[in-house]
Amino acid sequence: MTRRALLSVAGAARVLAAKTEPYGLAFSLKGFPKWPLEKAFAVCAQLGFNGVELFVGPKQEHEAGKLDIPALQALVRKHRLPVVTLMEDLRLNGDGQPGQLEHLEASLRLARQIDPRRPPLIETVVGGRANEWEQLRPLFLERLVPWARLAEKHRVVVAIKPHIASALHLPADGALLCDKIGSRYLKLNYDFSHFQLQGLALEASLRAELPHIAMIHIKDSTGLAPNHRFALRGEGNIDYRAYVSTLRKLNYSGPIVVEVSAHVLQRPGFDPETAARFVSSKVLPIFLKP
Repeated sequence: MTRRALLSVAGAARVLAAKTEPYGLAFSLKGFPKWPLEKAFAVCAQLGFNGVELFVGPKQEHEAGKLDIPALQALVRKHRLPVVTLMEDLRLNGDGQPGQLEHLEASLRLARQIDPRRPPLIETVVGGRANEWEQLRPLFLERLVPWARLAEKHRVVVAIKPHIASALHLPADGALLCDKIGSRYLKLNYDFSHFQLQGLALEASLRAELPHIAMIHIKDSTGLAPNHRFALRGEGNIDYRAYVSTLRKLNYSGPIVVEVSAHVLQRPGFDPETAARFVSSKVLPIFLKP
């Protein structure tokens, strides 16, 4: 197939996605470490994704202050790939809170610079260990208040992520934090791979978080916790056809982002484009089905 024909097919797939897919299916550029943004955007557009996520955590190559905003906006227009989410890497525990707040506010400003009319939301894990939830819950509630205030100040949603290795690791506990804070700018990032490893059911965990879900990360896992490894979608046993059916039944309409875990990035010989092509072959046919 010629390059022109391949691009034509990809373009048709994206038109189909716009007609049949009520929520954007984006790809996290965390999966393209040290790649030029132009090249990463081009691959994601060619494969048929309709959005991207940038990794803006501390010391990452796309954090606030390191991005050429006009150049990024030009790529968004050229490839018709909006930046839908910004991945942070912050912690509510420990003694680094002042620095965490400064970095969060820089990312909130970055979100509004990228798209003032429809800024990407910010998602982050929150730290701690799984056995520390009862101990850290009061501290998390205390420290989430200024997070929510900053989010409200900049009118950008911050979505915190329950994680199997974090103090916040259960869907009901994530919903509890959001209920207690009571801000429309503090939401949740739902990632079933973390709940599947804990033996939780898809629909029950979705329903537990649903009123507060602002975005979804999708990936797979292999092995059993705590000796598991996170994997690319299609390498594990999550039933994504049932997943999509459940999302539609529950009328979920937010962004969905393909995440590439650090477990995958650490593999010897990892190749970003090969990984992205593998995932697109496994996930796009499911999500594009009317």
